[in-house]
Order: sequence, then C-alpha cells, then structure tokens
Amino acid sequence: MHGKEANIEKVNLQKTEIFYGKILEIKPAMGYKYLKIDENGKTLWVAIANAPVKIGEKIGYDKKTLMKDFKSQSLNQKFEEIYFASEVYLAEEKKNFKSLKSMLDLSPSKKDPHAGMGRGMTAEPEEIPSKPFIKKDAYSIEEIHMWRKDLKDQNIRIEATVFKVSHGIMKRDWVHLGDGSGNEKKLTDDLVFTTASTGLKKGDKVIARGKVVVDKDFGYGYFYKVIIEEATFKIK
Repeated sequence: MHGKEANIEKVNLQKTEIFYGKILEIKPAMGYKYLKIDENGKTLWVAIANAPVKIGEKIGYDKKTLMKDFKSQSLNQKFEEIYFASEVYLAEEKKNFKSLKSMLDLSPSKKDPHAGMGRGMTAEPEEIPSKPFIKKDAYSIEEIHMWRKDLKDQNIRIEATVFKVSHGIMKRDWVHLGDGSGNEKKLTDDLVFTTASTGLKKGDKVIARGKVVVDKDFGYGYFYKVIIEEATFKIK
C-alpha cells in the first residue's frame, strides 16, 4: 500500500465478515481505489484493488484490517480510519454479488495477504520440471506452467480455447485459456492472459501471444505463479 505507516494501528478482527454499502466517492491512487462508503447511514473509507466500480453502486467488503491515521502520499490525504479490504464483492446484477477473487480465479496461495505486508514472500520448495526445457515456436499450457522460469520475460505463442473472460478489472481484461493439457488439481490446465481490452467470449478458439511473467503479485493476495501480459489474440 502506498502510504506513510507511521503511527498506524492495525486492528485484525477474529472473524471475516462481509459488509455492504453504497459508494459515495472514488479516489484512484497507484493501482488502488479509495472508496467513501455509506454503510446503513454510517460513512467510512474502504481501500480496494483497482476494480471496476462506480459512484452509486453497492459493494461488499471485509473489515479485517483497519488502519488509523493513515497518510496516503499519492493522494496527499490523511484518513483517520480506513479499512483495507482483501475480500471484495461486486454486484453483477441487482442483489447479486460475486467475489472479485472468484471472478479472476485467483490463487489461494496467500491465506492472509496483509500478514506479510512490506516483507518478501516466503519461498516455496523448488519445483523440478518433469521434462527438460525445449525452445519451441508454440507451447502448451502445461508446458508454460512447467517451464515458466525458463520462459520468464519471453514472448510466447499458444493455440487454445477461451474458458472465461472478465472485463475491466484493475484496468485490464482477464482471459482464461485452456488447450486440454495440464492437471486440474495442480492448477496447470488453465492460463490467464491480460490485455487492455478484448471482444473475446467463452468458446472462442484463438492464437494468443504475450509476455511470460512469473510470481506476479497484484497486492491484496492477487498472486499468480505465471501469467501472460500484454496479450494479443487472433480468432482461428
């Protein structure tokens, strides 16, 4: 989080509960949004990752982490109290809310995203690929997961089918692709591509290209071991 943490008190609630309120004001800052919320007549501030929200909409959020006397350097504003939500629910339809994390199929690898704030992530045991790396013109989804460290920062090509598309989240469209390879239990049968905007829909068969990024942490527990950024798509 981008703010001065001097004289900040963190209050962690024992049980995660989701609260709902109406958005009165939005202040974007450094990949996050600071929301002024009307919660049953009570006004409060809630910070979330850069999700597609609008003034007047209702939103769900947790209050697990409360910060007092928080100074946002990017906004040049001090908040007496502000909640930093790790669980966010957006209204897909009236009275129908869906978790932002479930919309993105985010990895549950960080159980408490606030616990390690400001520190490096704990390293996982070294994974050994089942096959030696081979440079190819096109890769399968399983191969990109398996060889992600060898492919880091390289541009790759893949032919696959669109499983799911989430639009306008954190100023990106998120496209889930599958090609029949990989293991569902090991989470290697699905690969996420991000792009500024796309008109793709579920079921489209595409040739996709993009840059391999490993251990991508978007904050608030939004973490991917491998993700493809700056993606382009061609429908087959």
